[in-house]
Amino acid sequence: MPRFTSVYGEFSSRIGEVGLLRRKAASLERSRASLQHGPEIRALCRSSVVLLSSHIEAYVKELGEHTLDSAHAQAIPRSRVSAQFFYYVSRERIENIRSGSQPEVIAKNVQTFVDNELLHWHGAGPLHGPISSSAFNSGFSNPKFDRVRAYFGRFGYADFRKDFMRVLGPRGNIIETGLDAIVNTRNSIAHGDPAATKTPAEVKLMEETAKEFCRTVDAIFSNWCRRSLCKIR
Repeated sequence: MPRFTSVYGEFSSRIGEVGLLRRKAASLERSRASLQHGPEIRALCRSSVVLLSSHIEAYVKELGEHTLDSAHAQAIPRSRVSAQFFYYVSRERIENIRSGSQPEVIAKNVQTFVDNELLHWHGAGPLHGPISSSAFNSGFSNPKFDRVRAYFGRFGYADFRKDFMRVLGPRGNIIETGLDAIVNTRNSIAHGDPAATKTPAEVKLMEETAKEFCRTVDAIFSNWCRRSLCKIR
């Protein structure tokens, strides 16, 4: 069995572009004209943080997509899937029904649900039909630790935090704090905060944090899937 999923391999390749930007900023920082290049160094580091956060978010979503595809391909029985899983499969149409107040609107939304979602809710046998990853992933963004934990909870994985901390021990809290710092910095940059920047050395530490976080997630979620859902590596 491979050590990591193909999704983690793709993440590892993509994160290389963050290193390219960071190394360019570090080279300018070491140059004799470092003060002159200050704005360029800040821009490169700010861009690095935004990219890094985006790559973490993409990794989590793609791991979820890979799991959805694997579950369908392996025709796992519905009995192995948690109840909330199906809510997220059909959440948009369920919420349309819940938010309605007029009988006619509610009836139309129920009919839309029956026409488009009933196959997923068939009560016996394996999962029926491919599952829309865009629908399932809807609402997940800004990949802070608790948001990632909640995302994997959509599959029924309730022990994400406990497993993460068990694997990393004392480093678990450090990585959680570091991940949240990446996302917080990215959000500040996105909102135009000119003070939200990092040095090349700080960006390098963020890269290492992101790799350790995603590597640990890959291990614990893959193991949970193998025990509880389906093989994903």
